[in-house]
Amino acid sequence: MTTDGTAAMPGEARHRRDIDGLRALAVLAIVIYHGFPKWVPGGFVGVDVFFVISGFLIIGIIVRARDEGRFSYLRFYLRRARRIVPAYLVVLTAIAGLSLWLLLPLRLTWVGAALAAAGLFLTNLGFTISFGYFTPAVQQNPLLHLWSLGVEEQFYLLWPLLLAFLSLAALRRWRFAVAAGLAILSLAGAQWLVSHDGAVWSFFLLPPRAWEFLAGGILALGATGGPRGALAANAAAGIGLAMLVGSMALLNEATPFPGLAAVPACLGAALVLWSGIGRDPVASAALRSPPAVGVGLISYSLYLWHWPALIFAREYAQRDLKPLEIAGVLALSAVLAAASWRFVEQPWRRRPAPPRPGRTLALTLSPLLVFVALGAALFLTHGLPQRFSPAARQAADIEETDINPRRLECFVNGKPVQADGCRYGAAAGAKGYDVLVWGDSHADAVVPGVVDWAKARGWSVREATEGGCPPLVGARSMQPKTGEIRGCRASTRLVMNEIAADPKLKLIVLAARWPLYDGDKPYYDTGNPPHSMLDAAAPGDRVYPLDEALARTLAAIAASGTRAQVLVLGPVPELTFSPSYCVAMARHLGRSEWPCWDAPATLPLARARPAEAQIATALAAWPDVKVFYPSRRLCTQTSCLTVLKHRLIYFDDDHLSASGARMLVPGWLDAALRPPAPAPVPPSSGPPRPPR
Repeated sequence: MTTDGTAAMPGEARHRRDIDGLRALAVLAIVIYHGFPKWVPGGFVGVDVFFVISGFLIIGIIVRARDEGRFSYLRFYLRRARRIVPAYLVVLTAIAGLSLWLLLPLRLTWVGAALAAAGLFLTNLGFTISFGYFTPAVQQNPLLHLWSLGVEEQFYLLWPLLLAFLSLAALRRWRFAVAAGLAILSLAGAQWLVSHDGAVWSFFLLPPRAWEFLAGGILALGATGGPRGALAANAAAGIGLAMLVGSMALLNEATPFPGLAAVPACLGAALVLWSGIGRDPVASAALRSPPAVGVGLISYSLYLWHWPALIFAREYAQRDLKPLEIAGVLALSAVLAAASWRFVEQPWRRRPAPPRPGRTLALTLSPLLVFVALGAALFLTHGLPQRFSPAARQAADIEETDINPRRLECFVNGKPVQADGCRYGAAAGAKGYDVLVWGDSHADAVVPGVVDWAKARGWSVREATEGGCPPLVGARSMQPKTGEIRGCRASTRLVMNEIAADPKLKLIVLAARWPLYDGDKPYYDTGNPPHSMLDAAAPGDRVYPLDEALARTLAAIAASGTRAQVLVLGPVPELTFSPSYCVAMARHLGRSEWPCWDAPATLPLARARPAEAQIATALAAWPDVKVFYPSRRLCTQTSCLTVLKHRLIYFDDDHLSASGARMLVPGWLDAALRPPAPAPVPPSSGPPRPPR
């Protein structure tokens, strides 16, 4: 997210104030979306607008310079480096310093990987590879927003080479056709990826994003000319702005994106750019106003600062920020952006052209290697745990140490569970098992408690768990950026076959993060995007209600012929913070730990209750199925428990720790499976006594 904001060079197009205003609209949409997503649910299209602007400006610069015979690769890349690198280095320095101070080792490990990628402008590739279930809180990485700079710089490495070829006299007349063809192919590829479970690739990588740059670049190639009259200019500006505002208002996190969903915003930006070629239409006058131009001038620095400011403010507070706090953080970001523009960006961009551009370019880029080395060191040392006291490290390590001991072996992601999968307490070569624990990561988290409970009875346990896969027949578990989670349906078929084939089976425990598959409301977990659940048995994308899915699953289990008792373990309360992280930070910063010992119950209960109601509805037709709701033991109306017997019972914000599972789950199973007490018989009053 950059685009060149300098005044026009000799022989180039005039500096356009409406483009500054368009930058302001784009960056404000992004910033408000990150701070107050309900206000501008589609504000993420601001990045797409920047890509269109960037393609229009930079491709125009390259084409004009080539046609006039004055293009220089070294001077082009030096100009880009002077535009981007100085403020980029300042922000990377701030992020690295704050990360070393605030982030716990596991989080810092992944920030280190992103920092090394940022030093090479490869952040988008890094997040494409790491975006998944096992990467801790990708959405809370202070470097996440730099993916767009990676896409942009990769475009500018390739496009000048293609233009050099197309600028040959014999090929020059084909430039527009080639650009249009590439744009169509890029858009088609983006839509195909979005439609075939490749939304992460479509979102982060250059080829599916190239059409957005080319949407502006086609205008810069001059094939369309400018508007021929004021009416056409005003109509284009008005329609373009309406398309932009409509996209920002109507799109949301659940929209399959980018692909065709990004077309209105990109086309709207292109119309605004076209309307201002040689004209100043009244319809876009607001974009040329001093406030809009002022925000546009600092838009690059504002984009760089606002995201890490929000992330680190939340890290320091160890809770969600209140609206006034968010507004304060965004205001601070604007101040930092203005200072960065005035004291970092402008001095570098105003320097005279050097006589040896190659040497100057190397000196400008060389500091980035420091961050490559630092990021690699943070990753390879696992986040420099030596920064913390032993007590803080003990709490920080809970997320990796106080978990199901066989988690890495038994909890799988992205592929079906193994047919000979994880068994506990069974002799080698033994056939069958007594207890089946089936579900997602929440099921994996309760396994240590189920194993202790079964061990006391001499029973064996089979774990069949997979990330993001509910124990529901006929469910397509969908993530907004990755599409359907692969392996879920294959795992379901395997488990159902095992249930039907195992006469030894005595108990089936269905456990999952049920609110995730019931609309996930209220949504407050920024580290885990909301899922949707679709009906695999129905054509199209029919939403699969949780009560219907669970009822269908219970019917399938009954039809399998098994005699096993079925127990549904309801949702474990999902907290608004991680108790282990809270305790570690309290110890690190010298704060009191007591705020970490329980959590406000309002949001966890508001999230759990609808799913519990759906479970109860499904079980109404299955009176023999047992159920237990953990929220009724862990939460009062005001708070939810996080500590028991001086041990944290969660390893993050929503998964039970192994200690918590061992202390809690055996009692939960006993309570659920205990035969109901007979109803008390009212005492007989006997025959009436005769009056005395």
